[in-house]
Amino acid sequence: MELLDTPNPNAKKILLDDSNNLNDQSHEYDISNDLYKIDGVASVFLGPGFITITKSENIDWESINQDIINIFDKM
Repeated sequence: MELLDTPNPNAKKILLDDSNNLNDQSHEYDISNDLYKIDGVASVFLGPGFITITKSENIDWESINQDIINIFDKM
């Protein structure tokens, strides 16, 4: 799992594949809920095959990257 840059410096994208097991709404809700628990995550957008995470402007990516990665490592 890798956080990919987007044109918005406050947003990162995660590409999903079949191994990410986000194939039902309850699991999507759990992932979204876990991401929102990270201090500094401002929004989460789940699209087909990707998730976009936007951080608050006053937060550095380095301070939340590992927390985000840990959520997906548990999947």
